[in-house]
Amino acid sequence: MVKSIQLTILLLFTALGVNAQEIMLLKTSGKVVIGDTTQITTPGNYNLYVQHGILTEKVKVSLKNTSDWSDHAFAQTPSLEEVKKSIEQNSHLPQMPAATELVKSGYEVTTMDAKLLAQIEWLWQYTLQLSAENEALKKRIKALEEK
Repeated sequence: MVKSIQLTILLLFTALGVNAQEIMLLKTSGKVVIGDTTQITTPGNYNLYVQHGILTEKVKVSLKNTSDWSDHAFAQTPSLEEVKKSIEQNSHLPQMPAATELVKSGYEVTTMDAKLLAQIEWLWQYTLQLSAENEALKKRIKALEEK
């Protein structure tokens, strides 16, 4: 099956006057390389590598279980002092990877989405806390003004 697909693609590109080996490589392992196949490979367990990126209108990522997400972010909310300390010491928010780590290893979309969602949930928690404090201060000011 793989050989017939490779042959079909090769014939198609040959008919178009293009060297298919330089554009796309479908390996017997099931891995696919799109781009300059002499320069790139599919690392690790990944099955698809596209040299210059992918342009699409829609991407859907599936989760295998709920532990891949951040439903319990509120229970792990750092104090504002911890956030400040992390920014001062690491130049990034708590539980977020450093830029050097991202350059070295990249990141999984589902993991990064979960981390970003946790950061947003913490911001909402801080916003609700500030709103409650603001309302309490308004009541105190009103009571003082009435005296």
